[in-house]
Amino acid sequence: MKFIPLVWSNVGVLVDIKRTTIRFKDGGAEELLVKVGEGNLTWTENRTIEYILDRGLIDEVREGDEVPVDVAFEFNWEYVTGSAASGALPTPVDAVKGVGNAADWLSSDPDQCAPFAVDIELLYEPVCRKSAGIDNERITLSDFRWESLDFDLRAATISAAGRANIKEATAVRFPQTT
Repeated sequence: MKFIPLVWSNVGVLVDIKRTTIRFKDGGAEELLVKVGEGNLTWTENRTIEYILDRGLIDEVREGDEVPVDVAFEFNWEYVTGSAASGALPTPVDAVKGVGNAADWLSSDPDQCAPFAVDIELLYEPVCRKSAGIDNERITLSDFRWESLDFDLRAATISAAGRANIKEATAVRFPQTT
């Protein structure tokens, strides 16, 4: 018998949303940087598996059509739209809709005839102090299009759900700099 070491090891640390920065980026040089104190962002990578039967028995298995990544986020808010003042920043709602102070943003989708999209980039920095051997991680969800926005005044939260026009998120780890 051969012993195979555990590949997935528990590092003893949960991702803290307070150590994560979310960046909404357009197809040009515009971006909105959001530090979330309370909230969450989730994504689900999907795939379709087709089981082909031969006289009632599984004969063949193959991948079906590609499916986009589902994305959802929720966080506390102060305003739904940005100030009318010149040079004011857009809100996350403005950024995902491409309206208000983000009305001049370019879609992140190179097909400018497609519905407006933004890239969502998460930067996770796991510790307060820079430490050797501990990496940062950047996760990108490209071409996100919102499908629902839910506003809760009592909880002061905005929830968004939609899809990113990708099969899987892009994740890159890199060393922290001092």
